[in-house]
Formats: sequence, C-alpha cells, structure tokens
Amino acid sequence: MDRPKSLGEGLTSSIATAWSSPGLNCRSPVTPRIPRTPRIPHGQKPVSQQGHSLPQEEDEDTCPILPSGLTFSLPSIPSHAARDGRSKKGRISRPPNLKPECLHTSSLCQSHGEDNFLPLSALSITPCLINQPKHATQEHHLTTFSAVNLILGKTVGVGVYSVPSAIFAEVGSVGMTLLVWVVGAIISFCGMSVYLDLGTAMPRSGGERVYLERIFRQPRMLATCMFMAYVVLLGFSTPNCIILGNYAVSALGFEPNVWSVRGLAVFVVTLACLIHARAPSTGLRIINILGVGKMLILAAVILSGVASVSRTSTSDTPSVARQNFTSIWEGTSTKPYNYATALLQVLYCFRGYNTANQVMSEVRNPISTIKIAAPVALSIASVGYVLANVAYFCAVEKEDFRTSGVVIASHFLRNVFGPVWGEQILPCFIIVSAFGNIAATSFAQARVNQELGAQGLLPMSKFWRKKNAAGAPGPGLFLHWLVSVLVIVLPPPGEIYTFLLEIGGYPVSVLSVAISAGLLYLQLSRRERWQSPCPAKRLHTLVFLLSNFLLLIFPWINPGEGQGNSRFAYYAYPATSLGILGMGGLYWVFWRLRYAETSTPGTPLLQRWGSSDTSTSPIEDEGGDSVGLLRYKGSTAGKDLKRVFAVEDDMNVEGSDDESSDLSGAEQI
Repeated sequence: MDRPKSLGEGLTSSIATAWSSPGLNCRSPVTPRIPRTPRIPHGQKPVSQQGHSLPQEEDEDTCPILPSGLTFSLPSIPSHAARDGRSKKGRISRPPNLKPECLHTSSLCQSHGEDNFLPLSALSITPCLINQPKHATQEHHLTTFSAVNLILGKTVGVGVYSVPSAIFAEVGSVGMTLLVWVVGAIISFCGMSVYLDLGTAMPRSGGERVYLERIFRQPRMLATCMFMAYVVLLGFSTPNCIILGNYAVSALGFEPNVWSVRGLAVFVVTLACLIHARAPSTGLRIINILGVGKMLILAAVILSGVASVSRTSTSDTPSVARQNFTSIWEGTSTKPYNYATALLQVLYCFRGYNTANQVMSEVRNPISTIKIAAPVALSIASVGYVLANVAYFCAVEKEDFRTSGVVIASHFLRNVFGPVWGEQILPCFIIVSAFGNIAATSFAQARVNQELGAQGLLPMSKFWRKKNAAGAPGPGLFLHWLVSVLVIVLPPPGEIYTFLLEIGGYPVSVLSVAISAGLLYLQLSRRERWQSPCPAKRLHTLVFLLSNFLLLIFPWINPGEGQGNSRFAYYAYPATSLGILGMGGLYWVFWRLRYAETSTPGTPLLQRWGSSDTSTSPIEDEGGDSVGLLRYKGSTAGKDLKRVFAVEDDMNVEGSDDESSDLSGAEQI
C-alpha cells in the first residue's frame, strides 16, 4: 500500500472510532478548546466546525485525533512484528515519513491539559512540544503557599540590604531614589502580567525558554540556545553569596577581605546545593520557613526605622529623617546612564516574580496557583522594598548612606541599636535572609538546567538530565554550583558585586523585550488566534516592552566621566552581557555548520523520521521500554548532542484489520 501523504491522512481511517470518545478535546495550536462535531459514521465526511475538519486533501488543515490518554509525542505505529505476534522488545516504531511538503499541520489535538504551546507548523516543533508536562509529582507538590514562598525566596534576598547605597549614589537625591524603586515595582507588575499570560497558556517548566520557542520558531532553536547561555552562565547565586560573606565577616568582628568573603561564599553555595541534592524535601521546607522569616526580618527593619523617628523627634537638633526629607530632590542626577544603571539594579532586586514559571511541572494546579501566588508575592516584595528604603533614610545620613556600599543595612542597624547589636548580632538575620535567597535560586536553577539537559540542549545531555537517588536533579545542582563557584573565585579583587548585578540584569532586559514583543505579536495576529486563561492587557505589555528597551539603550550613552560607577568602563556590562548571549548564538551556529539543518540542538528531527539514515538506532531503558536515542556517526562531539524521546509501546487503538492495514506504509526502525 502506498505510504500516506500526511500524518492526518494516515491516521484518519484507523482512529475514526476514537472520534466519538468523550475524553477528546480538539484544540488548535493556540486556542484552548474547540467543540468537536457529533459522532460521525465511519467513512462519512464530518461537518466542519469553526474551520477545523478532518483532512480531505493534503493542503487542508489536519486535525489528527489521538487516542485518549496519549500525550503528544507523535504516536507509534504498530509494527509488522507486533501483528505477527513477535516480541516488541528492542524495536521502535515511528510515524509515516514526515517530509516538509506534507507537514502542513496547523491543528493538533491533545487528550488532556490546558496548553497553548502548539505551533502553527510541525516544522516548528521543538523539544518542549515533544515532552508533555507532568504536573506535581506526589513527592514534590508546590502548593500556593509554597509557590508564594518560592517567589519571595528568589525575589527578597540581600538586594534590599545592599543595593540602596549604589542607587542613591547614581540618582543623587532621596526623592529620586524612592521614585526609582516605585518605577521598578510598576515595571515588575507589568512584567508579571506578561508572564502570567504566557505561563497560564503554556503551563510547563522552563519559563522563558518555553515562551521563546513558541514565539521565535525560526531559525529553529536559535533563541533557545541564546537563552541557554544566559541561564547557565548567569544563573548563579554569586551576588547573594558575596553579600552574605561580607555581613558574616563583619558580624564576627573582622574587617572583610577578599578571600575571607569568598571562602564563606563558596561554603554557603556548597551547603545549599548539598541540602537540595541529598534531602530535596528538607530544602523545600527551608525555602518555606525562610520565605516567612525573611519577610518578618524586612518588617522588623521597617518598624525599626519608624521607631528611630519617634525616638529622635523630641531632640533639639533636627533628626536625621527631617534632614533627609526636607529637600528630597536636591542633587538629582540629569544623566540617562545613571538612571538606566540604577533601574537595572532595582529590577534585579525584583527579579524572581517569574520563578514559579520555571518549575510549573512541580506546581499543584499550576494555572490557578500561579494566578494567586505571583501577585501576592510581588505585592509583598514591592511594599517592603519601598518602606525599607524610607526606613534607611530615617536613620542614616545622606553622606553615610552614599558611602556605606553593600553594608548599608549594617550602618542602619548600628545607628538604631548601637554598635554591638547593630554591627554584630542583628546582621545575622540578614545572613539568614541571604541564605533563603540562595536556597530558592539553587532549587529553581537546578531544575532549569535539568530541563535543558533532558531535551538535548546541553552537551553531555544524558548526564545533565539525570536524577540522583533522592529524586533531586543532582547534575543540574552541580552545574549551578560550578558556575557560582567559578564566578566567586575567578574575578580579580575589587568591587565586583555591582558589576555582577549589572551583567545579570542586562540580559533580563533583552529577554523581556523579546518576550513582550512576541506576546504583542501573538495577541495582535489573527493568524495566531492566541488565548490565555490570564490575558495581559496590551498597555501592560507595552510598558514592559518600552521600559526594557530604554534600559538596553541608555547604558551605551557615555555618562561623561568615561566610566560608570566602578573601575570598569561604562560600556563594560552591556558588552559583557551581549557577549554571553552571543556565545549561545555561536553554539547554535556550530551545530548548523557541522551538521544538517535538522540537527540543531534539541531538534526532534521530524524530517529524518522515515528516512534510511542509519545514525538513529534504538535502545532500551532499564525497564525494558523502548527509547529512541539519536547519535551522529563519526563525531565524538555529535554523540554529546542527543535527542532522547520516549516512544509508546502500545497505540491503545482498537480497530479492524482494515484500519491497521491503512498504516502499513510506515516503515520500521
């Protein structure tokens, strides 16, 4: 029998009986649900509904109906060996040969889940589409409370205790400092709206990677590789580890020096990764406990500032608060570069409101959970940040504020509680807050690394996708630990904290521009027919887009002195950030030049299914299930780039012999 011309044509006759199944939901690539037609007798042309029907010609949209319970991993085809009664072990079946001219699939069906990831063309299928999300394992459910604490744990770290001094030095006045924090909160809420739109439409782990793959489908996987370079090389916990080391050394009564601070920083990130690797449930409890604890610490700082005002208001001399708030706009900077740098540092402190998007597969009821957790957590953080800065200005003089550096909170506590309590005892609470941020960052980052490895994006992906005996992503944690330690140890002595914040914040603005512009396209394009359970208002998307676009431009404007706020050139951090993103582009180009176009990192290689290429060989996993393992012949490096995909052993399709024979054109591996 001739081979079917398209996937839809090959499956139509064999699964017509599944058409009447109540468990099927026919969905377009971007529309949550489209009502299916009533049961149609076999062989009769179904009535088109909302522009979707079973294909009659190759050029028409196809909507293959998959059996209930199958995830979209492209169904396996019963082999001749299976029909003859021979063992299915050790063989892999595949769908008919999917050539570019027959990959017209603009409608695909899923049997379950609310997912808006499906692209308009099967040529745009990426690893995220092949692997359906499996939400909330029994062992690691993230409830709404846990999600709020996870977001707070990543958002509220030591930034609010270390960055205010640098921001005040940039903008020059009390009023502008507070205004920058308010503007940062507004931009963050607009960004949260964008991420809620995308996250609820595509509830799967990976965060920005999933959204970039959905928006930028061509060149295939280029945006994903650039994001991978950012998330692996800049997803470190180094800034918080350095601040924790500074506060710890000061609390012990010693003068901080380079290697004592760095030694403590390495110890802390090692401890956090070991906890998550050996006892993941304990690590999650630590995140929950410290998430509540760090908010209590922030509240204590705010109340201490208010108490200092009431205590000094009866004095004959003007209080520090009165001096600072008398002329709040005095000394305001007029240089765009300073505002861009200050706002990038503020946004870095807010970075974390999208943490739940990165681990959606471990969230219980992800759509409803994230719609509650993200706004609650960001509201708490925003109010706390602004009030904490007000408290600082109530107790710390302007000049001391400007020169205090990363230990502004220590100066504040010293002025309020005295030298012993303020410099040695109370900073321990800030250390606890910093460790909570490191724990939350390690938890989320390790799972992002694991996802990148599981879908063939990282070199040696088979290693990075593994879980250890405790069920934790051990290799992913090791990668996070390795990058963090290298960034702690390798930089030369000097002021490195602010520079790390800047190079970590600039790529975030690049991604924010790309994602917000892409969401606008999805919303405005009638061809995309984008729908989301939590749609973002276009005004919010535009604000997020334009503000981040300005943050990309201003750092390239010379501030006048030839340098920024440190010994690095003013263009150092944007150039370094773009260089890191460019490394991801070079990684993609390497695979494009070395192999065929279909062999880009993580590509499911649909065009090679059904070919006579012998570089794809079947293997079996430990449980005896068939697993397809892509290998590139004649290249050691190529073997590192694998695309591992699960293939269903059973189609669970009960039909007549005629229905089975309709699929006999599918070749076997």
